Amino acid sequence: MKNKCFDRSKSKRRSMRKNVLVVGAILAVGLLSVVFSEEQPKNADKIIIKYGLDNNGFQNYPSTLSVSAFPLVGAQSLGVDLGSSVLLEIQHPLSDKLSVGLGATYNMNRTLHNTTAEFSFLPVYATVSLFPIGSIVGLAPYAKVDLGYNVSYTGNAQYLAPAPFVTTLTGGMYWGIGAGVKLVNTIFADIMFTSYSGTYKVALNPLSTDVAILYTKVSVNVGIGFDL
Repeated sequence: MKNKCFDRSKSKRRSMRKNVLVVGAILAVGLLSVVFSEEQPKNADKIIIKYGLDNNGFQNYPSTLSVSAFPLVGAQSLGVDLGSSVLLEIQHPLSDKLSVGLGATYNMNRTLHNTTAEFSFLPVYATVSLFPIGSIVGLAPYAKVDLGYNVSYTGNAQYLAPAPFVTTLTGGMYWGIGAGVKLVNTIFADIMFTSYSGTYKVALNPLSTDVAILYTKVSVNVGIGFDL
């Protein structure tokens, strides 16, 4: 047991170092692009690529299942280990203070705490960013709202119900709210609270049970914007 705990702790430290290195690389590339490029137009359409660090979130659901030997039994809330995400957004500025766009986020597989069960969501969404004070000395704080749908909800074998049960995972509503800052019209950094809904269906003909899933987390995202 001690060896397993030590291995898990060691793996988490490696993952954290990797995340820090990725964020550092993104910031370095963004700063270099600012130094060696001409001044960018303030109101150009942009494609923004971000990398997110996700905190220990929670997965909540009604505790109504009677199936044994798989993760979603015995509690109404399960902790989720640290994770990471890749985000892609296209933003169209309507003015110096308002931008609208479309985006998608891939949540890389993350693990239910103290298990080997892993799951992932992939939402597509509309996004609105409000820059209440515009830009001051190259800094532009913003508030951000996302609203969309989880087109993909997946889990590994340990996340699904065991045979002979058949598990179907279906996506649901996605939304997010947060705030951030745009630096010299190139680097974007924000903190977001996001909510992912889905349905976990377990079937054994002719019976089936649907369970409403809700996964919530807080993320710190850093990325680079490129003019289109």
